[in-house]
Amino acid sequence: MMMIIRPRNVFLALTLLLLLWVAQCSYRTNYYCGPGDHPIQSEVDAIAVAKRKIVERGLFSSESFGSISDFVDAVGRTEDCCHAIRSRNILGFITWDVYLGARIRPSARLYPGMPTDFFSHSVLLDLSNCGSIATENSYKIVD
Repeated sequence: MMMIIRPRNVFLALTLLLLLWVAQCSYRTNYYCGPGDHPIQSEVDAIAVAKRKIVERGLFSSESFGSISDFVDAVGRTEDCCHAIRSRNILGFITWDVYLGARIRPSARLYPGMPTDFFSHSVLLDLSNCGSIATENSYKIVD
C-alpha cells in the first residue's frame, strides 16, 4: 500500500492552498467594492472616479494649491488634462495611476500684487480598482 502523506504531497497541497488563497484575495480586492463604489472599467472611468474622490475627501486643498473643487472645474476646461494607466502587481491586485493637470489663474484676492499668469497644478493619484486612494503614493504639484 502506498503512503499518501509524504513530505512532497504535503508541500504540494500547502502550495496549492496558498495559490488559491492569493487568487481569492486578489479577486475579492479587485471586484468586490464598498457601498457607492464600483470596479473601474476604463481610463475614462478611472479619471471620473479620481475627480469624485478628491472632491469628496478634500485631500489636496491648501492655501498654495487652492480649493480642490476649483481645481476639478479647471481640469474640465483644460485640454489633454488627464491620463490613467492600469497596472497589475505580482499578486494580481489592479491599481490605477491617474494624472490630473490644469492651468489655473490665481485669485488677486488670495495673492495681492502677484501677476495673474496661469499656474500649472497637477495631482497624481494611486487608486485601487475600487477607487480607494493610496495617500502614501499620491502627490500634488504646483508649478
